[in-house]
Amino acid sequence: MTQDIPCSGPRAGEGSGNRLSNELSPYLLQHADNPIDWHPWGDEAFETARREDKPLFVSIGYSSCHWCHVMERECFADPEVADLMNDTCIAVKVDREERPDLDGLFMEICHIQNGSGGWPLNLFLTPEGRPFFAATWLPKRTTGQMPGMTDILPRVKWLWSMQRDDVLRGADSLAETLRARLKFVAGGRVGAAAARSAINELQGLFDPEWGGFGFSPKFPAAPRLLFLLNQARASVNSSQERDELFSMVDLTLRRMWRGGIHDHLGGGFSRYATDERWILPHFEKMLVDQALLLQTAALAQEDRPDPFYRTLAEDIAGCVARDLTAPEGCFWTSLDADSDEGEGRYYLWTEEEVRQLLPQGDCGLFCAAYAVLPGGNFGHQLTGRQTGQNILYEAATVSELSQRYGLRAPEAASRLAHDRERLLEARLRRTPPALDDKVLMDWNGLMIGSLARASTAFERPDWRLAAERAALFLQKALPDPKGNWRRRWRNGSAGIPALPGDYAALLWGVMELHRAASASGARKKQLRDWLRYAESLAAKLTEAFWDPDQGGFFLSPADDPHIFLRRKTACDDAAPSANALAAIALAELGSALGERKYLKQAHEIVVCFARAAALRPLEHLSLIVAAGMHKSVKAAEEPSETEEGEEHPPIAEEPGASERQDVQHREEEGTHEDRLDRRERAPRHERRFSRTRRSGLRDR
Repeated sequence: MTQDIPCSGPRAGEGSGNRLSNELSPYLLQHADNPIDWHPWGDEAFETARREDKPLFVSIGYSSCHWCHVMERECFADPEVADLMNDTCIAVKVDREERPDLDGLFMEICHIQNGSGGWPLNLFLTPEGRPFFAATWLPKRTTGQMPGMTDILPRVKWLWSMQRDDVLRGADSLAETLRARLKFVAGGRVGAAAARSAINELQGLFDPEWGGFGFSPKFPAAPRLLFLLNQARASVNSSQERDELFSMVDLTLRRMWRGGIHDHLGGGFSRYATDERWILPHFEKMLVDQALLLQTAALAQEDRPDPFYRTLAEDIAGCVARDLTAPEGCFWTSLDADSDEGEGRYYLWTEEEVRQLLPQGDCGLFCAAYAVLPGGNFGHQLTGRQTGQNILYEAATVSELSQRYGLRAPEAASRLAHDRERLLEARLRRTPPALDDKVLMDWNGLMIGSLARASTAFERPDWRLAAERAALFLQKALPDPKGNWRRRWRNGSAGIPALPGDYAALLWGVMELHRAASASGARKKQLRDWLRYAESLAAKLTEAFWDPDQGGFFLSPADDPHIFLRRKTACDDAAPSANALAAIALAELGSALGERKYLKQAHEIVVCFARAAALRPLEHLSLIVAAGMHKSVKAAEEPSETEEGEEHPPIAEEPGASERQDVQHREEEGTHEDRLDRRERAPRHERRFSRTRRSGLRDR
C-alpha cells in the first residue's frame, strides 16, 4: 500500500541531470533532480522524439498535488523506472496550472479512454503529438488491476517497434473520437428551458442533509452555487422556488464551514472532501477556490444579508491576505497538501497536543466542539485505518455547548475563539506546507474580481484597495514590450503567453473593480482608467483567440504546432469557463461604455455555444448566467443588423427534450455519472472511486 510522503518542495537545480532546472514552475523544479531526462513542453522535445524515433511520455500535474508527489517519489525518482523511461521515450513534464490548455485537451483523452480523470495525468504521444494511451496515477509495479510503470514501458517499446501501424491507427481513432465529441453546430439561443433543465438536474443531485452535490468525493462546485444564486434572483422563478434555490447554496456553505474542509484555525478551504459530510479534506489550498467561494459569499450577502456570510468572507480574505499574498500585492497559487510529516499533518492534532496547549478548563469544551478524540477521528485515505490524529470540524454548536457545560453562549464562543488562537500560534511554529509562489493571471483575475465584489457587499474598502493593488501590479508586470500578456510571473520574471482564460478572468476582475469603484464614488478619471484597462484586455483576447467563422474563443494558441486539436468549449470545470467569463465581462464592458460591439460579441459567444448548453446545461451553467445578463440589456442596446448591414441569422429554438436525452444517453459512461440516481449507482460508484480518489478527481 502506498505510504504518505513529504512534499519534495520546489528546488532549483540541486545537481539536476535534466532540462527542468532552468524552469520557473515549482512543479517542474520538483522533478529537476530526477534521473529521468525530462524536457519541458516545446520544440526540442518533439524534434528529439522525431530524430530518435521514439514516442513521447507526457506527465501533467501541479505542485500542491499529493499524488503527484507520490508518483514522483515512487516512479520518477527511481533509477529502474528512469532507465526504462529514457530508453523507451522522450519524457515531458507539464505544469497544468501553467498550461491549462494542454491539460484540458489531454484530460478529454483520459476521459474517453478511462471514463474518469485526475492528476497526475500521464500519456504516451506519437512524435506528431497524437496520444495513444492515457492514465492517471500509476505505481512502479503492477498491483491488482493497476498496471505499473515497469510493465507499461517495455510494452510501449515493443508496440512502437513491432506494431507501430496499429499504434498510429489507434492514435488517429482517438483523435477523431475527440474531434467528434467536441464538434458542435453554432446557433440557437440559451433560454428558460436550459435554465429549467439545469435547475432540475441540480435539485436531483443536491444532498439535502449535508449540502453539495452527489456524494464522496465532494467538491465546492462554485459554478453551481453561483448559478443557483443567479436563479434565486430571477423573476421567472416563483418566490417559493427562489427561496428553495437560495437555501441550497446556504446549506452548502454552512455545512462546508462546519466541516474539516474548512481550516478552523487559519481560515480558507481545502480543495475538496473525500467524504460526503465535508469532514475529511484533501488538504491542498488553491487560490481559485478561495476566490470563487468569496464571490459566492458576496452574492449571497447581496441577496439576503446574514452575519454568517460576513464571517465566511472575512475568514477567506484573511487566509488569502496572510498565506497567499505576495509582497508585490499579487496572489500566489496554492499551499501544498503535504508537509514534512506527511499528507495533511500540518493541520492534524492528537488529543495530547491539544491538552498540552490549552488551559485545563478549556480542553474538554474545545474537544467537544471540534470532535477531538483520544484515538483520533482521522482515517487514512485509502485504508480507513485510524491514525490517532484529529481533523478539526464543528461537532457541536455554541448553543449546544453552552447548554452542556452550563455557560452563557457569548462566554463559550469567546473561550473557543481564544483556544483557536492558541492552536494557530502553535501550528505556525510547525514546518508549513510548501508554497507554490507563482502568480497566475487567470486566478489573480478571479481573486481581484471577488475581492472587489465583496468590498461592496461587506463594506470593506480595504479589500477593494487590495484588489486594485494586484490589478495594477499585473498591468505592469505581465505585458511584454509588444503589449502581449504573459500568464505566469515568478521571481521577477514573466513568461508563457496568456491564454483566453487569463484575459477573460482579468477582464471580469477589472470590470468588478470598475463596479466597486463606481459604488464607492470614485473619481471619473479612475473609472475611465479601469475601462481603458478592460478594453485593452478585450482587444488582445479577440486578436489572439476569436473564431471569426463561428464566434467564441479557442482555448489554445494558433501557433503551437504540437497541439493536435484546437479546442473550443464553454464547459465549466472547477471555475467558470473562459468563454462564459468573457461573455459576462464583455456584456459588462459594453453596458458601461455604451459600446454595441462588446454587447454583440458577448451575444455571439452565447449563440456559438447555445446548442451545447441546451443539450448539456449542467456543464454550461456560467454560459446560462451570461445569457441572462445579455438579455437584460439586449432590447435597448443590441443591434438588429450586423455592421455590414446584413441581418443576423434566425435564432433557432432550443433542441427538444427528446434530443437532449438522446445525447446524454450516448455520452461516455462516467463523464456524467453524478447525474444518475445515488442508490442505483452506489456499489459501482464505490468501485470506481477506489482509483479516482488516488488521482485527485476533479469536479467535472
